Formats: sequence, C-alpha cells, structure tokens
Amino acid sequence: MATKGSLSLAGNIELDGVNVSVESDVYIVSENELLALSITGNSQIAGDVHIANPLATVDLQGGQASIGGETGQDAIDNHVSFGVPPAEFPVPDPGYFEHYVTNIFDTETDTTAALTLENIRIPAGTNPTFSGNVTLTGIVFIETANIVTFSGNANMTGIIIGNGDYEDDSGVNQIIFQGNVDSSPVSELPDESQFAEIRQETGTFLMAPGFKASFGGNFETLNGAIAASGISFFGNAGGTINGSIVNYSNEEMSFSGNSDLLFNRSGITEVPAGFVPEIILEYDPTSYSEIVL
Repeated sequence: MATKGSLSLAGNIELDGVNVSVESDVYIVSENELLALSITGNSQIAGDVHIANPLATVDLQGGQASIGGETGQDAIDNHVSFGVPPAEFPVPDPGYFEHYVTNIFDTETDTTAALTLENIRIPAGTNPTFSGNVTLTGIVFIETANIVTFSGNANMTGIIIGNGDYEDDSGVNQIIFQGNVDSSPVSELPDESQFAEIRQETGTFLMAPGFKASFGGNFETLNGAIAASGISFFGNAGGTINGSIVNYSNEEMSFSGNSDLLFNRSGITEVPAGFVPEIILEYDPTSYSEIVL
C-alpha cells in the first residue's frame, strides 16, 4: 500500500498479507504533514512502514495499536523507517480503456431497480446513485466531473475507470461504495466478442485518478489494484485485495470502523492493466525507486 498523504487507522483495523506479512507493507510520503501515521484503538499493520519524510512522526494510541506484531516504541523502532528514498508512483492512463466503451448510461434509467450495465460510459455531470443492486460487466468509464454512488450491492466483473487528473485531490469527483461489493476477475467475463480483449486486461480493479474512492461495505475479494486520488474505508468494509492500494492524494488516507484488509500478491507476474511506465512487480526492501503494485 502506498500513499502520498498521511495514513490514519482508527477502530478495529487489521492490514495483513494473505501469504506473508510483507504483502501489507506501507509506503508513506507525507510531504505536507509531520504526523505521517496515526493508529488508534485495536488497529494493526502486520508489515513494516516506510516513510519518505525524514521529519515525520508516528502516533500509536492504545495498548493494542501495533506495527509488525509489536506495540509501543518497539513497533516504531523496529518496524518504521524514516527518510527512505522517494519513490516514483505509477502513472495511470485511463484513456487506455476508452476504446472498450460501447454504451452510454441513460440518465432516464431507474437507478432504484436492479440493473445490468455493460461496457458503460457515465457522462460528466450525471452524478448517479445506484440504490438498487447493480451488475457491472466489462469497463465502467466515469467521466469528470461526477459523483457516482453505489448504495446497493454491486456485482463487478471488470474494471472501473475514472478519467480525472491524478494530481487533483480536491474531492470534487467521487466513487462511493456504501453496500457490499462482489468482484470477479476479468478472466471470468463471458466468452463473447465485446469482452474478448478485456479478458486479457488483468490486475486492475479500480483506476480513478482525480476521484476519491470510498468503501463502506463488505467484499470477499477485490480482484486487482486500487488507485485513486483519495481513499477511505469505513464501517465494516473489508476483505481480500488481489493487488495493492495506491493513493495519489496528499490528503490523509483513512481506515475507520471494523475492517480487515488482506493483501494477496501471490501469482502477480504482469503489470496491472493501464499503468505506465512499467513498474516493479517483485518486493525489494532496499529499493523504492518505483511503487510496487
């Protein structure tokens, strides 16, 4: 997990790796905030924390707040590195996916009913709230400016794309999941012509530069990397992420409530779809020249 802004864990949050704890390592820039990491309550990070700002501080509140399996000053001394070399964040290319989009969302659609949306473009200024259960297949391409809310359950087999600027962390654009998310990999898309090429675009679940992404419901697995300009998990949001989380925003990335996030990078051998330039895929604790997805 990597964030340009600071990181806050409050409540009962657990960040861990499915296979090894290093899968839950955290990289924080926190250029504008001295308090780079705050952990309160029973929250814990199983891996280590690497902070670019050499003047940064870490605040652990409560006897159960832990990093790398240790609490208190031992957690900081043994599992937090300050002043690590600056890293190059992977550059997202939302336009890469645009040619897959063949349908345009109709603003007259009854979003309170159960819906199926396939290779859909959500035009700028639509601001839909899907309060009914929605099935999303292929590419969901969201234009700026937009606030897209899934207050019902979302069944996703494909990739969600926001076409904003990754340097925009204003929060004007948002993608909000208030209900549960059921995610399947693109390899499970139907064997039909409109999905033939998309089935090969593996490794990415949500690429939304310029959008704040919020998750408030449960999910069993999110099949791919999550990259946005502002990220928060709240309520009972939790599950397995087959990839990494990248936050381009200089604002705080927050986890609150009761969330267990498990990171699984086993078997990842290719660059996640839509990211340029090519990025490192193997963990190297001595080099942070590029962010690991």
